[in-house]
Amino acid sequence: LESRTTSVNADSAGQVLQGWDMLHGNPLLRGWFLGDVSFYTFEIPVDGLVATVSGLQADVVHVTGALFYTLLVLTAALLARGRARGPAGVVRALLAAGVLLVPSLYPGAHVLLLSADHTGVGVPVMLTLLFVDRARERWYLPAVACLLLTWAQLDDPVATYTCAAPLAIVCAIRAAAASLTWLGSRRSARAAALPWSDAVLAVAAAFSYELTQVVQSAISDAGGFYQYPVATGLAAWAAIPRQLQWTWQNVLYLFGANYFKRPTALQAAIGDLHLAGLAVALCGLVIGLWGLFFRLGPFFGLGPSARADRVTQALTVGTVAMLAAGAFGTHMAPVAGAHEIAIALPLGAVLGGRLVGPWLTAGRGAAHGRLRAGTITRLAVASALTVAGAGYVSALGYSAAQPGTQATTQDLADWLVSHQLTAGIAGYWEANVTTLASHGTVRLAPLNRGGRYAYPWESKASWYDPAVSQANFVVTVSGPPVDDVYAQPAVILARYGAP
Repeated sequence: LESRTTSVNADSAGQVLQGWDMLHGNPLLRGWFLGDVSFYTFEIPVDGLVATVSGLQADVVHVTGALFYTLLVLTAALLARGRARGPAGVVRALLAAGVLLVPSLYPGAHVLLLSADHTGVGVPVMLTLLFVDRARERWYLPAVACLLLTWAQLDDPVATYTCAAPLAIVCAIRAAAASLTWLGSRRSARAAALPWSDAVLAVAAAFSYELTQVVQSAISDAGGFYQYPVATGLAAWAAIPRQLQWTWQNVLYLFGANYFKRPTALQAAIGDLHLAGLAVALCGLVIGLWGLFFRLGPFFGLGPSARADRVTQALTVGTVAMLAAGAFGTHMAPVAGAHEIAIALPLGAVLGGRLVGPWLTAGRGAAHGRLRAGTITRLAVASALTVAGAGYVSALGYSAAQPGTQATTQDLADWLVSHQLTAGIAGYWEANVTTLASHGTVRLAPLNRGGRYAYPWESKASWYDPAVSQANFVVTVSGPPVDDVYAQPAVILARYGAP
């Protein structure tokens, strides 16, 4: 219901069309030009499966968006729980799940529930880390982890920077530290086997990147889809202050603490309420950063030797890497940039559950002595978070109760179908979404540069092949400026002649 409060657009529609084609005889997506992220191994197949069951329609985007996010909440809660059992495990899981109950009205639902844009990949990332966290130290651990990491990276390169690379770095450092400790120990202590699991897991994580490149090349060599390279780079030094501001603004958007577009008092209150989840995530990140270098045991009352485990350390490094990419890269802009760092939300939620949760439950049962003040503080924080959680659920219900919206070009699609206009050309933002809104009856091939060229982005080569496709009408728009540059009447008349 909440996903339906935001309109389906061309990007999300294109992925549904690809999923439909994949499940109807084109598993390699031959002839397709994808964007700079493939979404090939998770989101697109799920889109195709849902479309096959429900029919090719715009509502598929809302169903899959809700499905992806539900899976994200569940997997994040399980990962946050870790190996804790009983009340301690419940508290950790509830903290993470509660932080993730944030999709609200614009821009929350637009960013998190509309399309695949770097939100869905959180599920493969969570599943990979969950396996590493729970699996026994056996020979199959690095092998399966490598395959899971490859699956995630084939889907979205964000998995490389937030999961594969952090896991490789963390495990390599842990293995080196364990080796130095082993070498520095007494000869009698060296009789024990040298710790190997972190070292092998580091190699497996690093190898998964190379395996990803091999699989991508194999798909290309077999005639599969074309994927544009990811445009990366560092922002100019003078732009860093603005990048930092926009990154922080987008973090607030992701966590539901919208301080930039709050037209009503109720929406302002909802934004204020969601500062609680952001605080939990930030506390988890700070404790995680401490745990990279120092012991956490005394803080949680777990004894002097307790250290952060490798999954917690990898989550911390991955979160920092994602935020740094936003702050110092070139992809930040209000709302649009929130898509790029969307995985920071589940990563932060899991850190909050794994590291704030133990603090909340560390003083259970203490009623006197020096722990009394700490216990009172924990009870106060737990009470505040419980109230905030109830508010989160209420805000979610309020957002879901708002009127739904139709696809951005639903009226156009209906009009074209009623006039039996089924094969045309249009600007990018009117093309794929109209095809989906018309249940596949209308096919609009996207144009670029005013109509001078095809737009090979989320489109298929056969749409422009006169041997199999013909267009007898053009769709243009007069605004907004970001849309009307793709197909302009004057350019089209000069290029193709009078109708």
